[in-house]
Amino acid sequence: MVLSVGANKKRILAVVLLVAIAVGAFFLIPREPERVTYPGMTNEERVAFLSTFGWTVEEEPADFREVVIPAEFNDVYTAYNAMQNAQGFDMKPYAGEKCMQYRYIVTNYPDCPDTVFATLLVFEDCIIGGDVSTEAADGFMHGFAADSEPFIAPQAEGAA
Repeated sequence: MVLSVGANKKRILAVVLLVAIAVGAFFLIPREPERVTYPGMTNEERVAFLSTFGWTVEEEPADFREVVIPAEFNDVYTAYNAMQNAQGFDMKPYAGEKCMQYRYIVTNYPDCPDTVFATLLVFEDCIIGGDVSTEAADGFMHGFAADSEPFIAPQAEGAA
């Protein structure tokens, strides 16, 4: 009986190399990050979500409507999505989709004489983004957290 040790070493080395390649590919191939979702099907879920940021809102939304996330983002929507990204949301996967927009009146916004709204965008019963804002001409818009950066819309070319 003849045993060939060299052939076995080559097979073992080949198997180890294949396993190393498979493990490396698993870690190196980009995967879509897992999205964090927040339930938003019921009014209670939406109000509870806003309360996690310290906002007290009226029990029922001031208004709600179906809106469409643009299929292609212009400069304003790209900037708005950057604000969403900063708070852990991304509107890009919903481009071209219909979603529900719920606006709640915030009753505890400090030092603001204008009505402040918390706007939630809900797709398939999950909150996918939104903001806190006023409708005043000199108003503001920012993410859900009170200390988040304000949204600044890009200026149209030639505008002062």
